[in-house]
Amino acid sequence: MLACFEKPLLPDIASTLTGNDEIFAMPMPVSLPSVSSGPLSLSQIEARFKGKLWRGNALEFSTDPVVRSGFDELDNELPGGGWPTRNLTELLLPVEGLGEISLLSRPLEQITRKEGNILLVAPPYIPYIHAWEGLNIDSRRIVIVRVHKPGERLWVLEQGIRSAAFGAVICWLPEASQQMTRKLQIIARSAAGLAFLFRPARAQFEPSAAPLRILLGSARRHTFANTLSLCLLKRRGAPTALPIYIELPQIGSFSSPVASRPTLAYC
Repeated sequence: MLACFEKPLLPDIASTLTGNDEIFAMPMPVSLPSVSSGPLSLSQIEARFKGKLWRGNALEFSTDPVVRSGFDELDNELPGGGWPTRNLTELLLPVEGLGEISLLSRPLEQITRKEGNILLVAPPYIPYIHAWEGLNIDSRRIVIVRVHKPGERLWVLEQGIRSAAFGAVICWLPEASQQMTRKLQIIARSAAGLAFLFRPARAQFEPSAAPLRILLGSARRHTFANTLSLCLLKRRGAPTALPIYIELPQIGSFSSPVASRPTLAYC
């Protein structure tokens, strides 16, 4: 049987074989993986995958950079401790002018102080620039795009989020499908700035891909006069049971006379 090979496979053994001897292929010993005594406990799983797992009832520790809101009560409830970058944030408004710009004034002021730009897409009214300046936001760093058609509004929003020229993009988006917000969220994942969508309060009953959704409300009956209520409808973690009350900053005195052209201040 060794004549089938030009050279014997096992020369040392083949030289001792007789015509009636046979060679059996013996399997090589295989090292079996060690079998644990039982399934891993939850604590062992969390220890092994530390930083990759999070409980649904706990705030997620986000590795994405955040920008502190300037309000400790809010930062304590936001994953990562601030407004998330590389993600969409939806602010749902029952009416414009509740104080939504004042709520964002701290990060917007920080962006313009570092010579970053702010893009406003389709604001419903002409922004009252003197009020923005009163919140220490450099108006020279504000770019306003007036568009009315939904397709144009979406296109401008996508380009603004993709662009590295803006530290924050704010868009007033009355109508948005789940597919639209999913596309915007995918684009925002590759961006380094903040992306805010101002949407009507009725949108809270519609699905959205935005990881953070906050319903704003008036808190006139609260102890403080200039107070805004925030209800965290969606975040990476359990929603808050009670609203958060934020005392908004006061708008500073204007450094220049008010323009004669009538505008609506909705800061």
